[in-house]
Amino acid sequence: MTQQQTVLLIEDSATQRAIVGALLERLGYRIVTAVDGGDGLRVLSDARPDLILLDVVMPGLDGWDTLERIRQSSGVPVIMLTARGEEVDLVRGLRAGADDYLAKPFRQDELEARIEAVLRRSGQARRDALTGLPNRRSFDEHFDGLLNRPRSRGETISLVLFDLDDFKQVNDVHGHQAGDRALQEVARVALREVRLNEELFRIGGEEFAIVVSGDGDAAAKVAERVRAAVAAQERRDHVTTLSAGIASFPTDAQTKEDLVQRADLALYAAKAAGKNRVVVWTGDLPVPRRPAA
Repeated sequence: MTQQQTVLLIEDSATQRAIVGALLERLGYRIVTAVDGGDGLRVLSDARPDLILLDVVMPGLDGWDTLERIRQSSGVPVIMLTARGEEVDLVRGLRAGADDYLAKPFRQDELEARIEAVLRRSGQARRDALTGLPNRRSFDEHFDGLLNRPRSRGETISLVLFDLDDFKQVNDVHGHQAGDRALQEVARVALREVRLNEELFRIGGEEFAIVVSGDGDAAAKVAERVRAAVAAQERRDHVTTLSAGIASFPTDAQTKEDLVQRADLALYAAKAAGKNRVVVWTGDLPVPRRPAA
């Protein structure tokens, strides 16, 4: 593995947590453990695991109910752990969104093979093939998880939406291969500018998103770093400038849909004002006719 991946192990048996945790550590994974379903749900958003190993039989909130609640806010892959010979309702698990099953006790090579297979399928489903960035599905899962955190934390989360200016002209004049190269270059430059608490996604076409832990001012600094870096590449392989719009939760919006809409309106305002700029939602922006890209 080129980057250490995180596995959340939800298992009520201390003995099994120790055994499976030791196996996972030998395989090179970062381990986060939870003692039951409720505990697993509490740590999920902070742990941000690449995969969950979820015991079926637990007191209180069992594995099935835990899986159903996980799927309300996250598409992270889940492997259900069952005792060998245990009667398991496979149909219920599949309908709830289980990705695989593993019967205890298991060998290290079996655990490794199943995890690798599930992560491989998950990675293909959550990555944009052209740029390698997390895709719209990843964006929705990540953002939903952040917004579902307890409001008592008092966190502010900001959304930066940006897309390339005059991208249609790049495709029309220079061809779609040049357009693809421009998208790849923008992704490379933007990725270089984001930091540990900032997440970059390609959410469709020439549209990208950055999720920032912080208010609109913090997000504007991120967006301006990216905008300036892309503008410096303007004459390289037909890379154009970009425009960006920003809105923050919960100050500007109380739902994901409203937040995306307001960031989108700020983006349109940036386009209408001449492009190659960053606009932060202020609450009094006009609702413009969608301008040309």
